[in-house]
Amino acid sequence: MIAFAVALGSVTAGVARAEEGSPTAPSTRVSIGACPALYALGIQGTGESSPDAAPSTDTGMLSTVFRPLLAEAAEPGLVDRAYVPYEAGFGGAVPGGAAPYAESVDGGVERLRSMAAQVTGRCPDTRIAVIGYSQGAHVASLFAQEVGAGMGVLPADKVAAVALFADPTRNENAPLFPGAPDRTTPAAAPGTEGAALAEVAAARQAPAPGGGLGPQRDQAVDFGKLTGRVASFCATGDLACDAPQGAPILRAVTNLVGQLKLSGGDPIGSLVSIAQALAYTSIKTASTVVNEDISGSTLAALSISPKKSISQRLADAADPRTPLDVNAAFQALLKVGMIGLNAVATVVKTVISPAAIAELATATLSNPLAGLTVLGTKLVGAVPQLVPPTTGVRLVNEAFTAVQQNVTDNQELLDVTTWVRYWDALQRHHAYSRMGVGADGATPTRYVAEWFAALARDAAAVSGQGAVPVGGSDTRGAGIFTTPTGASTTTAPSGGGQFPFGTGADGASSGGATTPPAATPGTPTTTRPFSVN
Repeated sequence: MIAFAVALGSVTAGVARAEEGSPTAPSTRVSIGACPALYALGIQGTGESSPDAAPSTDTGMLSTVFRPLLAEAAEPGLVDRAYVPYEAGFGGAVPGGAAPYAESVDGGVERLRSMAAQVTGRCPDTRIAVIGYSQGAHVASLFAQEVGAGMGVLPADKVAAVALFADPTRNENAPLFPGAPDRTTPAAAPGTEGAALAEVAAARQAPAPGGGLGPQRDQAVDFGKLTGRVASFCATGDLACDAPQGAPILRAVTNLVGQLKLSGGDPIGSLVSIAQALAYTSIKTASTVVNEDISGSTLAALSISPKKSISQRLADAADPRTPLDVNAAFQALLKVGMIGLNAVATVVKTVISPAAIAELATATLSNPLAGLTVLGTKLVGAVPQLVPPTTGVRLVNEAFTAVQQNVTDNQELLDVTTWVRYWDALQRHHAYSRMGVGADGATPTRYVAEWFAALARDAAAVSGQGAVPVGGSDTRGAGIFTTPTGASTTTAPSGGGQFPFGTGADGASSGGATTPPAATPGTPTTTRPFSVN
């Protein structure tokens, strides 16, 4: 118990020190020259966000959406956009920010809320569209779930659309429009007639069978009041959103890594981060297993009946937002201790009975070595009494069942066909600007650009465009009010890869590489299945 308390104290202290050293958050101030009919907010993937750059600087994968969007809706006051500046980190495990993934996502959600509230506060008639890629899709999904549930910073009728690419919170086998499996086109924004949107072609793709690598608590079957206005594109074989269904251990590892803060220049700090994550996960897993899966207070009455496999317990505990219940941990410790004390009592009763004491005393007086031999014999004879044969068989069977459950829960990882499906997972993670999804052959990024442009025209028809924002126009308007195309004059390549991968091969996110991904055997490139959260 002392060792447990020391370990718990060191973990808590380590977290406190990490919080004290957190860097200052980047500014989320939105500069508005005139109120557009539609304001799009983009959240980049891991390693692509540039917190120090102007929010209207087009870089990374999402520039392949915003550039054609601004070209499709080039009239002044129709569309504006900004990128949400956040860490976009994976703890240093891949190029990008140093913040742990979970911390990075939380920061992204906070900044997205702030920017969305600013826009609608200054432009009450402006509709909001949100788009996220990879880690950014995780952020956008959590934001959309809040709004759809009526608990967000905006009412649902202010959000015209949400587009997710490679969303780690996607449900297994989910359709393109989460919660609306029969829908092939997005729903119109509230209060609009949807005339322009009706001209957008349908999108028909088979859902990817797997689910996102993110924590299960972040997954949602639908998006509440936003259902029909949220589309989540997932290329089959993209591990970020299409991880094997039977692989909770894969999610556990990903969630564990998502807590780490690694640094090549600070190996001691990296080891401390790893130790903290492992300590938390181990304590939470052990206490849950003991309290929920093990019954009985003695070895003779001990029973193992797992409600979840150890892999699933690990996956749940590895989510950093799963609280560490100190009381439950101590209860588990005391429960294990009680089983041990009862076992000791059984031994004591057997070895230190009146007859045994007399025998030990006689033997020891005449020959101390013989006394030790007798004591050893008594101890060995007491051990079988701890677990009677019938109980032993039951425990063996229960243990076998628990192991069998753990294997079957991860059975997809043992299937060779699973890994054939993921043989080019990295390429597929960067395929959203090259592969067909629309009925007219449009790529996912192009489809979203056309979708958002149509929403802007529909919104302008009922609320106008180019109104003066509350508080007056900023001295220098953002995006389309300073540059016709809205694109920055110099495009900086991405500095890293995407959740949970390294440097990508997308033309916008890796400095211009345009080699198309290899196709799945037997599947035409233009008809690769896509799906959604």
